[in-house]
Amino acid sequence: MNLLNPAVLIFRISVLVSAVCPAFAASAGDVEAASATDEAATVLEELLPATGPLKTKQQPVDMIADDEFKPALRDNLPQLVEKIQVERLASESPYVMLPHRPNYVLPLSYQSRPSDREQNRVLKHYTGDPEAEREAGNDHLEAVFQLSIKYRLSEGLLGKFSSIDVAYTNRSFWQAYNGDISRPFRETNHEPELIFSWQPQNRWVDYWSVAVNHQSNGQTSSMSRSWNRLITQVASVSSSGVYATRLWWRLPEESKADPFDPADNDNPDIDDYMGNGEFTYIHVMGNHNISTTLRNNLNPDKNRGAIEVGWTFPLNRKIKGFVQYFNGYGESLIDYNRYQERIGVGIKLSDWF
Repeated sequence: MNLLNPAVLIFRISVLVSAVCPAFAASAGDVEAASATDEAATVLEELLPATGPLKTKQQPVDMIADDEFKPALRDNLPQLVEKIQVERLASESPYVMLPHRPNYVLPLSYQSRPSDREQNRVLKHYTGDPEAEREAGNDHLEAVFQLSIKYRLSEGLLGKFSSIDVAYTNRSFWQAYNGDISRPFRETNHEPELIFSWQPQNRWVDYWSVAVNHQSNGQTSSMSRSWNRLITQVASVSSSGVYATRLWWRLPEESKADPFDPADNDNPDIDDYMGNGEFTYIHVMGNHNISTTLRNNLNPDKNRGAIEVGWTFPLNRKIKGFVQYFNGYGESLIDYNRYQERIGVGIKLSDWF
């Protein structure tokens, strides 16, 4: 062994010091432990986010001037003017998806007549057993939410406020509290559409749009529901709120209606329950608003329709409380021909204005 080897020499000295002065060795160990603790604290601190306010910079932007809007909008709904201004600015960014219809979550929603009719129908058909039924069915209590977004494709083709948007709305009914059937989505309605809208030069009408609309529930066999429509909508602003009317024409499909044939008409009589249009009035009361939507088939012999009422109120600057009540036909595609009554409580993440 080479006693002059530096590594060996250091080892010998450390052994000697430890033997002669164990207190010194313990002190050295404490110093090493403290150093390791400090190093760990430094590493942990580097992993944590920085504190304090973010630095900002001023960026010049061009907003639509207030005097470009009709007096009815400026005077009665300044919040709608601000929404249009911000949306026009945000639509120029490739990173932004705009809200289309209201986005909301109703974690507590009670429906009066939950149905297992279609699921049992499928079971009976594919098992060949006319008595086949689900062991457990849908509950009254569920969660309902709507996600609705749009992307602006073009602006200014027909006047200053004209635009072409592609939009998608998803409305889901989730049996979130029904552990007996593994908490499935009872129904989800998908609604993509292409919309062309503009501002007419008319003192009575403040908004006009024409849309190509598809709505379906993404199911197969006898549970499939879908239809295609051309929809026109007009809206007017008054001192008390907004009036909007939607009229639609269903694009023709085959008259044949075998529920287990995917190529034919899934729901040939949907017009008898949904009618050919609906009327909505949104009454504004400061930071609160109450919306009422009416729909009717205008058939005195077999009259069917629906009413939906929503109350929106502020919780903070961004989120609003939301209570919704529905009574009638056509709330969801799977049960468009079944009378339903439902009330739900939750929050709105975005609104009409």
